[in-house]
Amino acid sequence: MNEKHQKEDTQKEDMQKKDDTALEECLEQIDAIIEEMESGELSLDRSFELYQEGLSRIKLANERLDAVEKAMLVLNEDGELEEFA
Repeated sequence: MNEKHQKEDTQKEDMQKKDDTALEECLEQIDAIIEEMESGELSLDRSFELYQEGLSRIKLANERLDAVEKAMLVLNEDGELEEFA
């Protein structure tokens, strides 16, 4: 396998790992990114990398929240289960 294919396979594996990340873990990672960025001791390149990773984690967390929201059911006034709105 050439170097380009290896890099693509690694990127696919990384995306699969991100897809398996639980909501709580995403939020913890976002907090860690924020703390590192607020330290003030980063290069511009590292700050930009963290910014991009933070956006990626926020997007993933929003997807997780949407999935949870869609799966939630509530009891209505008649005691029947309905989707959460």
